[in-house]
Amino acid sequence: QAIFAQEQGLSCGPLWVLVSIAHMSNPCTLVADLFDGPVDVVGDVHGELGSLQTLLFRLGYDGNGTHPEGRRLVFVGDLVDRGPDSVGVVRLVRSFVERGVAQMILGNHELNIMKGQHKHGNHWFWGEVEHLCNKSADARFPVLAPGRPCFQTLLQDDEDRASMLEFFRKQPLALERPDVKVVHAMWDDGSVARLRGFAGDAVDAYNHFDALVQQKLDTELAEASKDERDMAVQNENPVNVLSSGMEAPVREAFFAGGKWRKLDRQPWWEGYKGEAGLVIVGHYWRRLPTSVALGFSPTGPSLFPEASDPTALLGASSSVMCVDYSIGMRFEERGRGLQEGSLGTALAAVRLPEKTLHFADGRPSVQLGLEQKPAERT
Repeated sequence: QAIFAQEQGLSCGPLWVLVSIAHMSNPCTLVADLFDGPVDVVGDVHGELGSLQTLLFRLGYDGNGTHPEGRRLVFVGDLVDRGPDSVGVVRLVRSFVERGVAQMILGNHELNIMKGQHKHGNHWFWGEVEHLCNKSADARFPVLAPGRPCFQTLLQDDEDRASMLEFFRKQPLALERPDVKVVHAMWDDGSVARLRGFAGDAVDAYNHFDALVQQKLDTELAEASKDERDMAVQNENPVNVLSSGMEAPVREAFFAGGKWRKLDRQPWWEGYKGEAGLVIVGHYWRRLPTSVALGFSPTGPSLFPEASDPTALLGASSSVMCVDYSIGMRFEERGRGLQEGSLGTALAAVRLPEKTLHFADGRPSVQLGLEQKPAERT
């Protein structure tokens, strides 16, 4: 890695070399092999421990993550943030991973924590109280409220924080086998190729490629618009691409995830021809039919047409499946006293090789590839 940095014209001082040598002794494979055999790929969990436990029970797993048929679990990232018990979710999934019965990849929310970035919904990691749902007239801005009751389990111990970070640093950004790829947001061959064989964890990779982008911002893009510069930061760093996708400017700024945005996620699957096999992602806020209208979208513009089947495979080749059903929006339901699932939220898993979709809330499973409307939960 240090040699590669020198070839790219980056500074390669003693600290960089020491970090590189340390990772050579304990490498993290950022693009790793996916389990062979039958697996169940679980969507974004976002701290909803109860729903995760219910889903695992419905899928036939015991409390140790063991399945009587030898199936294994794969988590698509974003285990944490906004839900009531991110601590419990990470502890449970970590026990499965370390037991060898599960794999996980990093999502953008784990990466935010690894980079030390305080974001909407992640203050629990630093032991800080956060009031997530603001029912004011504006109804969009989250409010930090020290001293107020908080439904989130908080990490209070520096040792626990260090232990969780150590676990995250060992996790990949993508999993692959010939027939299936699992990535949090986007499978992009060029970005994946840049991360293969990288000697370091996901944050090391982020920092390395961000330094290359910053060089470009200081030279080729020095006179570029803010949108062009922001797109380069997002789209030319392979860690960003895999964990949160590529972005493009929107006509009107929108509020989502605690801030105003002028770039939005792109439906990359529309141009995917299936050459890498089935790709399973989370991240993109799919929603099941809703029973309550808020009057605004906490997640920004939807990438999925309202009339489309929310359980359908995506793209012209029907080779992409998004298994994120907006469970990260449960805090809005909880904070407003709404029934769970009334905003179209759910936790789901794709079962392979069967290609069936299963929900924690008990609605019947769905066979992927068949156009249909999902049944109501029971």
